[in-house]
Amino acid sequence: MDNMHLFSAPVNMDADGALKLLEAVGLPMETASVIAVKVDFTKPCPMCLPAICDALREKGCLAFLADTAPGYGDALKALWYAGSNGYDRAGAPCVLADGVKGTDYELIPARGVKLLRSAKFGRAILDADAILSVTELTVDEGGYCGVIHDLGYGCASRAGKTEVQTSGKPVVDASKCIGCKQCTTVCEHGGARMDPDTNKATIFPPKCSGCMRCMRICPTGAIHPNFDVSDAAVQSKIAEYAKALCDARPHAHIMMAAGNVYACADPVQLDQVCAEALGIPKSFTAGIEHLLTLREG
Repeated sequence: MDNMHLFSAPVNMDADGALKLLEAVGLPMETASVIAVKVDFTKPCPMCLPAICDALREKGCLAFLADTAPGYGDALKALWYAGSNGYDRAGAPCVLADGVKGTDYELIPARGVKLLRSAKFGRAILDADAILSVTELTVDEGGYCGVIHDLGYGCASRAGKTEVQTSGKPVVDASKCIGCKQCTTVCEHGGARMDPDTNKATIFPPKCSGCMRCMRICPTGAIHPNFDVSDAAVQSKIAEYAKALCDARPHAHIMMAAGNVYACADPVQLDQVCAEALGIPKSFTAGIEHLLTLREG
């Protein structure tokens, strides 16, 4: 690609090699600056990560390894994964960026996009002065998971994950609703309401924020996400989340693919080059194409 600033290094690089790579991609590394190193606790610790943490420490940065709660299930399991996968030996503390229940997030505006008005990210990631994503490229039946996916989905809070995977608003199965009104109590926006005719809960979309608190508190499972959304739309919303995050903080990106480490200041270019090199089908790269279209206006 024209003007492509893509750098590479071996996966077994030392701290000096890691520092040169981070300087090449322009990661801000002022003394005492806080760097959120985004990783995936559910995957084995990348071989290059200890060298990256050493390099940041030598520059006087305060780095932490960050991931967010899974969309469903026990949020704290992510920290158990971190320990079992070797992140506790990487040289920086592990932080669950959206808290032990997946509810500690910050809402930031999403500008210059088509599908979102705002995005929900783990608060600790947004507390950082800069973001460094360290991603291992995977391609499977779920699609192409590179830098954009790791930023847009991996940094999203639990509510944000639900938002990008669904239509963004929950729905109520009236046959399971017992009229306990717990959902209306926990809803802070007036989105969950009781139907006066049936005494069953209902969701009023214009007021619903998509936080899914009503879904988590419902004792009978009557409230659930609306998954009636295409895969391309999911990829595009994840991509818009990634854009919102990169617009909010300085950032740089490292991706491991085909036995090498690649780094770039632009996640879209990095993903595009790797996808093209591997011959990934267009159906798997809708998020990349969506961001390229947004850039073209």
